[in-house]
Amino acid sequence: MPLLFFLKVKIMMEGYEWIVTLPGLCSIALVGMLMHFFKQKVKGETLTDIKEYFSNNFKSTITSFVSTLISVAGYYFTLSTEMPADILTVFGLGYMCDSFFNKWDK
Repeated sequence: MPLLFFLKVKIMMEGYEWIVTLPGLCSIALVGMLMHFFKQKVKGETLTDIKEYFSNNFKSTITSFVSTLISVAGYYFTLSTEMPADILTVFGLGYMCDSFFNKWDK
């Protein structure tokens, strides 16, 4: 069953090869960062809007952003070992980096 799922994903990805380029992976990681904000908003962990969330503590936001880019770049360069790109891994990198580094007093 899992093999069949991955074959379907591979077929769906035809024409979307740009996603496994460095800019494509970075954009997916940034979506992961945004999803972390939305998770906090839904759970009531933050009462701010998205602009305030990323600008109130600019230093934490920059740290989160840079660590996400470094993580994605590291992952991208491991792809040279002929590993298949995993979009969920890159999404998780963005989510995790924002969760870990973008902390500020509410």
